[in-house]
Amino acid sequence: MDIKIKKAKLAKGSTIEATYIDADGNEITIKGKNQAHPDLKARLAALVPYFAELTEQKEADRYDWNDLGSEDNMELMRRLDVSGVSLGGDDSCPIATLTGQRTLMSSKVLNLNTPPTDLDADDSGWVRAEDFRFAIDAFFYEVEQYITERKWQVKQTEIDFDNEEDPFASAGIPADVDSITDEDMAKSPAERVA
Repeated sequence: MDIKIKKAKLAKGSTIEATYIDADGNEITIKGKNQAHPDLKARLAALVPYFAELTEQKEADRYDWNDLGSEDNMELMRRLDVSGVSLGGDDSCPIATLTGQRTLMSSKVLNLNTPPTDLDADDSGWVRAEDFRFAIDAFFYEVEQYITERKWQVKQTEIDFDNEEDPFASAGIPADVDSITDEDMAKSPAERVA
């Protein structure tokens, strides 16, 4: 199935809400009930440094773009979070807006949106436009996998040990096995088996 995602966000409960256009040109909005896969969450987290720079957060000045996965960078961005991406404009001039939040020192949350950002590296004049576009495409790819391939986080379910249909329910407890002694260890392997 070929779809074009217009916007997607990570909703409460780590589910996805997305609007996309299907192969027939229909605009469809879904609210997923399954939790997003860790790959999707990682792609969303990869947008945080761009979010910081576009919203002119103080952390953006100290972010090391040459060592993206460093501990210093992770610590620097820990108070920022991206929850969604909207894509506007047209194919020749796409424009993206990120939605996210900053956790304040008081533990209150400040919601923020980036200004609409031109994704055409030649027109925007922003040195990170091409990388930003790649990061958005990677996130939208994971959203597409969530929608079309059902790439979700695997849920841990409970095992009912009192289930009457359990094939091992009547197996019982195995007989006690004698401990291995020093005397047994002194024997050759052939004598131990016999």
